[in-house]
Amino acid sequence: MQPPRLLIFFSTLAFGLRIGARRLKKVPLKSDDYLSGLATLFTWAMAIVLIIGAARGTLGTHTLQNPNTGAVIVTWHEIDTSKLAGISQLLTIVALGVLKMSVVMLYRRIFIGQQFRMISLIVAIMIVAWTVSFLFATIFECGRDLGLLWKSLSTFKKNCGKYKYIQIGHAGSDVITDLIVLALPLPTIWTLRLSETRRFALSLIFLLGLLSTAAGAARLAIVGKDIYGTRTGSRDVRAVETNAMVWSYVEVGVGVVAACLPTLRPWLHRRTPESIVNSVRSKISLQSLGSRSKHGAHESVTETSKSDIELQEYEMLTPKRSNHELNSTVTADRIERVDDGNSILNIPGKIHVQHGVTVEAETISRRP
Repeated sequence: MQPPRLLIFFSTLAFGLRIGARRLKKVPLKSDDYLSGLATLFTWAMAIVLIIGAARGTLGTHTLQNPNTGAVIVTWHEIDTSKLAGISQLLTIVALGVLKMSVVMLYRRIFIGQQFRMISLIVAIMIVAWTVSFLFATIFECGRDLGLLWKSLSTFKKNCGKYKYIQIGHAGSDVITDLIVLALPLPTIWTLRLSETRRFALSLIFLLGLLSTAAGAARLAIVGKDIYGTRTGSRDVRAVETNAMVWSYVEVGVGVVAACLPTLRPWLHRRTPESIVNSVRSKISLQSLGSRSKHGAHESVTETSKSDIELQEYEMLTPKRSNHELNSTVTADRIERVDDGNSILNIPGKIHVQHGVTVEAETISRRP
């Protein structure tokens, strides 16, 4: 199977580049990186299941049917299909939960602000509950007789009547939770003091996960057709289950790639990038100084957004500003010191700026 092998390559490459980007920035790995790595391992596991099924002649083939009645001819391939589908279903549930959590943790690493952190925490708890509930529901969908999970599909469906609600419920709620996670940072992005073009570009970067959501929607359509669109005894069991498993795998693999892409800026700009704290805050401060010094401001001003939301760290927004760029906004005789950790400027007119966030009036003797 070419698709599994290709997606293994791209998802593993994306995760490797993500770790390399952290090393380039000399930034420690955090929970979002570890969860992304775990999701990559699940991608491998799901691909191995598909490859084993294809090698055994079970997946990617068609169910034999009686030419006169259309009834399914049950062979060991059908039983094998049932086992592989069960394993794939469990892997899919956990993999999607881990992947969604890695994205939420990335958001919490990038954005700060009490309101955002509270909302993102609620979403994270929802994802954990969603994952655990569907995992146990799938394991015990046949009650305590777990052996029924490994029987033929006809035996399974005869004794496990709740399976259809669990499978369609998981596929449908998967798409919904995807949309919730993808929409989570958008209100924050559109409160940033950036041009509309930049905000739109940032939104598109975070919305790359819609490719994974599209794969989830395809899986939902296949599961719905499998459960409600055919009759037992007149359907292609192997082909339907193969399609569902492949789209589950594609959803996770594409999701890993999309989750890693926002972290790869350092590979495009090999010069040492500064964190978003310095890039955005310095930009805000310099703009504020340029306007307020003209009016001789002597009062305290706090340069934060109305929603009290800041970016904590985001590599893709702005490369490091050079002293030349800074001097184009604030003349050289006004700059006392600018470094990577903070920005301190003494401005004639008694305005003291520290860390690029708070502008306060102070009594400072004018330096020659």
